[in-house]
Amino acid sequence: METTRRTFLLSASALSVGGLLSACRATDEGTSGPSSQAAATATEAKAFPVTIKHKFGSTTLTKAPTRVVCVGLVEQDMLLALGIVPVAVTEWLKAAPHEIYPWVQSKLGSATPPVVLPSADGIAVEKIAALKPDLIIGQYAGVTAAEYDKLSKIAPTVAQPKEYVDYGVPWDVNARNVGLAVGQPARAEQLIRAVRTRFASERASHPQFAGKSAAVVTAYDGIYIYGPQDPRSQVLKELGFSFPEKFKTIGGSKEFGGTISTERTRELELDAIVWLDDAAKVDKTTGGLWKQTRTQREGRAIYVPYEEKQGTPAATYASALTIVTPLSLPYLLDTYVPQLAAAVDGKTSTPVPAPRG
Repeated sequence: METTRRTFLLSASALSVGGLLSACRATDEGTSGPSSQAAATATEAKAFPVTIKHKFGSTTLTKAPTRVVCVGLVEQDMLLALGIVPVAVTEWLKAAPHEIYPWVQSKLGSATPPVVLPSADGIAVEKIAALKPDLIIGQYAGVTAAEYDKLSKIAPTVAQPKEYVDYGVPWDVNARNVGLAVGQPARAEQLIRAVRTRFASERASHPQFAGKSAAVVTAYDGIYIYGPQDPRSQVLKELGFSFPEKFKTIGGSKEFGGTISTERTRELELDAIVWLDDAAKVDKTTGGLWKQTRTQREGRAIYVPYEEKQGTPAATYASALTIVTPLSLPYLLDTYVPQLAAAVDGKTSTPVPAPRG
């Protein structure tokens, strides 16, 4: 089904399809959720009422929410950064308990963790209704019109922006809209500015990235290339890299990426490439063609295989590459930038650093 395919590609996963389906089963944690853990006291002056535009129109909020449900896959990061514990999050990578990762774990503190909603069959509308939310938010999401119609009858719902493909909202737009929805726009902007400062610093320290071609890909149904709107591609752009011109229309106007056949493997001869797989899988998928490319011969590839394991450095790092938020980005860049620097120099003698422990 399309949901399964999208979940696989969104997860940057090297799982088998069977493993993926297992990963998408419901997490049985009840439907009560943490009680009224939103930090309404942190609401900024004149933050409400606020109207937020999205794919299905607009939603007006009149007061700070106290029970927030995330139907988007990464919004919990920003909510926690703003002092708000969501009552529920959507199951995705499963590489950390309750989909709350190390870079934001301290923000949870001793609060009751959120309920984890199943995602294999789309949005769990009935479970969400049972949680009695007063805000449903889905920015990094693929909410359908039918789902939005049901969700908006439960609580005010802020769906993904219409300007971008589903799952293609930029990290800063996502963060900004979460901040607006919970009455903390200024605090959200502070977090965004801090990350922009970090990106600017990395660009200044690594002028060799400027204009170099780079892409994020995975071995799935051929070779799947994450398009220019995908947040993983946007991180490379923020660091100064250029998305390959020949793939700029991949996925068209509706998808976050698209597939090329393995016969076209040589088209991936870029200045740097990030595979969301291990080298053995790439070699097997391409029938040995990848080994023959200049990119591989010159040591320009970074391999970031996904692991459905909790707490391992590899699993956490792969998750950080996929969960693109103001909280995950500093964690990611600590390793990602040195990896890219080692890859882009074209020297096999320069080892690509492993994820930190």
